[in-house]
Amino acid sequence: MKYRVLGLSMAIIMILSALAAAAFDQETGPARVHQHLSARQPDAGCDCSGSELCTHLPLVIIDTSGQQIPGEITDLHDSFGEVYTSLADDGRDVVDAEVSIIDNQDRNNHPSDPATVSTISEIRLRGHSSRTFEKRSYRLNFVDEEGLDNPVAVMGMDAHSDWALYGPSLDKSLIRNYMWYNISGEVMAWAPNVRYCELILNGEYEGLYLMVETITNGNDCRLDLSDQAYGTSVTGYLLRSDRTTDSDLGSIRDVYSYLERMTTIETDISIRYPKRSALTEEIREGIELDYAAFEKALYSYDYDTGKYGYWNWIDEENFIDYFLINEFSMNSDAGKYSTYIYKDMSGKYKLAVWDFNNACDNYQETEFDPDTLIMYGKHWYTMLCKSQRFVDRLLERYEELRETVFSEEYLMNYIDETLAYLGPAIERNNERWHEVMTQWEPLIPTSRNLYSHEEAVKQLKDWLCDRGDWLDDNIHTLRQYCHPSRNNAYNH
Repeated sequence: MKYRVLGLSMAIIMILSALAAAAFDQETGPARVHQHLSARQPDAGCDCSGSELCTHLPLVIIDTSGQQIPGEITDLHDSFGEVYTSLADDGRDVVDAEVSIIDNQDRNNHPSDPATVSTISEIRLRGHSSRTFEKRSYRLNFVDEEGLDNPVAVMGMDAHSDWALYGPSLDKSLIRNYMWYNISGEVMAWAPNVRYCELILNGEYEGLYLMVETITNGNDCRLDLSDQAYGTSVTGYLLRSDRTTDSDLGSIRDVYSYLERMTTIETDISIRYPKRSALTEEIREGIELDYAAFEKALYSYDYDTGKYGYWNWIDEENFIDYFLINEFSMNSDAGKYSTYIYKDMSGKYKLAVWDFNNACDNYQETEFDPDTLIMYGKHWYTMLCKSQRFVDRLLERYEELRETVFSEEYLMNYIDETLAYLGPAIERNNERWHEVMTQWEPLIPTSRNLYSHEEAVKQLKDWLCDRGDWLDDNIHTLRQYCHPSRNNAYNH
């Protein structure tokens, strides 16, 4: 190995590496809940008078007492796309709101029904380019009267205080995030749970939304990061690769990674867990050194040797599934933006999927034909795809998934069954956002834009079929990246 680690650095890394000593066989947890298969289906009618909204979907009602929700983009700074956003009148990046969730189990939901869940919540706008959309998405943090986190079970999902309320807008099919989060949850040990709902904000109907688990630590849900390794005070941690907004700065800490030192990259690597209140300088330094040691090993000539081999650092199955899910859907941001890597109590790095809004040729700035590969050049995969072992296992896994959740039959049925479940909620949403649906042209070139829900669904279906057919014939070309003639200096 052509680098040395100072004694203090090695000591901190060894402490963090105690995670591996406490490794255990991770259980996959309960079976994935697909809302459209398990929840109450649309009713043919209801015994209400018809004087108010009547929906079979959970109903979210938010009241900010007239306060403007912060998070509007006020400036776009420098070539890295750093975003500066508006603040509340008191200088915070959130405002307090009252949140009520109505989720009757035996009948439809109405705004006048007693709330199933009622809590105070901090709320702000979320997203990057989506902050500029007319239909907004929000970050919710449930709190008690003292402002402390207030974990609440929501729509059958485990209790937590931190939630994303995503409004499908760019995705006029309304289904990308719901479908790919759930498919990922069938394939990987963990992926965010998600539920459809309808939103009323400050008395105004805002249409169809998705309540989504955020990627963070949680008890009995989300990521297992806070439990201590046996005999130590060491916990897991979560890092994010993404653009940075000024509203994030109170909750994230930059990690000056080895990759940043060696190359010019357009994203920041930051610590998302432990939270700032629990993050001492010693822990921060330990995380930075631990992650740098992983990168040094991966980006070295010894990346596939026994002592420094990548398989000692990563959950190989997880990295393969993450690759294939984002490759099949052509989720172009994956591996660069909105990318989460974590180290839990199993002691190896894993990736968590996030944000399929731009997937399946729905990226704003450019068209993605279904006849190319995108993931082999992203972050860690530049090196992993040099390994014949990794590529062989990836191709074998693709064949398995193509027979199940990547099959054309499965994907087409999933879309049809989900849309049937949403039923009249689609029409209500599209009526509320009629101008967005029929006039908004966010995609470049403009010829890519669609002007009805039906067109958007057809585009998604056709693209998925074409994508699967092309990958069947061409995914084996990944072997070129691990061929000895290309990697003579690396492969042993």
